[in-house]
Amino acid sequence: MDNVTNLSVTRLGFNKDKTLALLADNQWLDAIGLSLGQERAQNAFGFFAQPQCRDQHLFMLGYPAIDSKALVKELLTSNPLGDDSVYDIVYCEDVKRPHSPVCLTLPKGQGPKFTRLVNSWLKQSAIATKQQESSAQPQAIFTQQLPPLLKVFKRLDKVKSYLTDLGKALDNGHQLSHPVVCNNFITHNDDSFPMVFCDNPDSAKLFGDIAIVTEQGTTVANHHLLQPGLLHRANGGVLILPAERLLESPEVWFELKSSLFDHQIKWSRTNQWLDPQPIDLKLQIILVGDAHAYKGFLEIDPDITQLFPLIAEVNHQFSLINDDDHIAYAGFLQNIARRANCNDLTNEALVALMHYSSMLVEHQFKMSLDSAHFKTLIAQAQTFVGELGAIDATHIEQAIAAAQLRKDRIAQYSFEAIVEKQLLLVTKGLAIGQINALSVLDTDLDCFGEPSRVTAAVYLGNGEIDDVERKVDMAGNIHAKGVAILTSYLHQKFALEEEIPMSANLVFEQSYQGIDGDSAAMASLLCLLSAFAKKPIKQGLAVTGAIDQFGNILAIGGVNEKIHGFFKACEVNGFDEHQGVIIPFSNIDNLNLSPQVINAINDGQFKIYPVQHIEQAISLAFDLTAGKCDKDGDYPEDSLYGVIKERIDQINNPQPLSAGWLDKLRFWQ
Repeated sequence: MDNVTNLSVTRLGFNKDKTLALLADNQWLDAIGLSLGQERAQNAFGFFAQPQCRDQHLFMLGYPAIDSKALVKELLTSNPLGDDSVYDIVYCEDVKRPHSPVCLTLPKGQGPKFTRLVNSWLKQSAIATKQQESSAQPQAIFTQQLPPLLKVFKRLDKVKSYLTDLGKALDNGHQLSHPVVCNNFITHNDDSFPMVFCDNPDSAKLFGDIAIVTEQGTTVANHHLLQPGLLHRANGGVLILPAERLLESPEVWFELKSSLFDHQIKWSRTNQWLDPQPIDLKLQIILVGDAHAYKGFLEIDPDITQLFPLIAEVNHQFSLINDDDHIAYAGFLQNIARRANCNDLTNEALVALMHYSSMLVEHQFKMSLDSAHFKTLIAQAQTFVGELGAIDATHIEQAIAAAQLRKDRIAQYSFEAIVEKQLLLVTKGLAIGQINALSVLDTDLDCFGEPSRVTAAVYLGNGEIDDVERKVDMAGNIHAKGVAILTSYLHQKFALEEEIPMSANLVFEQSYQGIDGDSAAMASLLCLLSAFAKKPIKQGLAVTGAIDQFGNILAIGGVNEKIHGFFKACEVNGFDEHQGVIIPFSNIDNLNLSPQVINAINDGQFKIYPVQHIEQAISLAFDLTAGKCDKDGDYPEDSLYGVIKERIDQINNPQPLSAGWLDKLRFWQ
């Protein structure tokens, strides 16, 4: 195995110097929208806007930290729908059946004009009719004065048919129940297609309502009491709904589904006084939710895949592949600052935010796209600036520190337990069968690293590893898998010919809340090897990493929190230049350590050792190598595996005791 060296400071986090130099060479930053890095969503919205996909609705799989509304609005703006399906809607009285108002659709913006001309026609015809009341031969005044109005709307057959029937009915003596025959139900005055958001949909909000008025004990209902719903307002455009809220009200979803299949908006709240005609539905729906919400829809209604064939997965991170990506992401952050009505960010502030962003996604070359989170943080940084001046790095760091302070109560309690020695941790010297593993504790608000003391006790047995946490139901399945894998590794090394005549108990000391995950597998294996060999482990080294059956070390999560947690424990106990953390080599790009830790590493007080195989970790944790077996399956006597193999052989093949001097005298002749 190659020798492992301490990581240099250039590999410990996001390269702020390089980014600052790039920004200095680009004085003008283009404000990049929220669609940065959203290729999948751009693809879905591109199809969504095509006329051929007009009946295909879209499900956007987002997550809470992104500004979903702003992103949807931006994607719809860059992929606009046509307005050929946008109409004004006018409900008119049917004098023959007043309880069933007639629904008329007119070109966009023509509803008020239609109402004005109809009112003028009715008024003039009523005056003319009154003037000829004394005539012995009544004339069809309403019908006679109708042609000019029909000429205006000559292309609208349903409108002409309604006006013709209305004129005849009025000429035949029918009376209007309401002085205003037309209700401008929906009017579109702008040139764009409707884009309607609803945060908390219910049946009345979506499908409209019919108001009931009581006058002098009598119920009054007419077409002017129709109240439009969001489906009416968004008709011809897009309605954006939260998927989780619809899951909470399945009856609303199935009512909406029926309208989408029937292409009609039916009045669900009709009554004995009013039963309006339905409206033709020509709109597209966008449901915004996460993967859990989509799965919930699949469970309650498999037709979701038929109605919503377009899936837009929102990306939560952006890769910095080249220099242009750094500039583009800086423009993304500057745009968020302007959306939040904050001052512009200086180059130093942009770099500070990019460093923080890379910490959020735990990767030196990837940035977070949590636009809502950044908007909040930048607005809080603005409070340290005042009205004048740009937001600088200091203001960003103050806002980050303040946000961390507000949510670190549990982390502070954990740290105080280390300071007060209530949590026993040894970070100096040597010990057999004991090691410092690292874990991450998640609360509702925060996650932080905490060292865990793992111990192993060996006794005669059959090679089984008893995981105490698992025995008492305080460990999850992934943790159990990790223990099973390291047990397999031990058997491969030492039980090919004979069983291992020893068993061991593995314990996470002072663990009371339960554990899961396999990131302590490497630490557990080192602890067991120490107990089997009776060789001490360096207590100044903490270990984190998963392992496979062949001893390869695998990547884990929360590497930065784990390192910071052990560093704070070492600060309490003091440094002697032997403290550090062994991590998987594959986690190097995930490192984003605080300046305090980086300074300690630079001064030689603290070290980070990346390893690819358990044998490299053995060389670091012990004062001897793992050892290579020869063709006979034997290990060097001065290696860790050699010591363990010798101990196993001694137990499996005990040497007979030599005869004592009394026995020699007895048989001596």
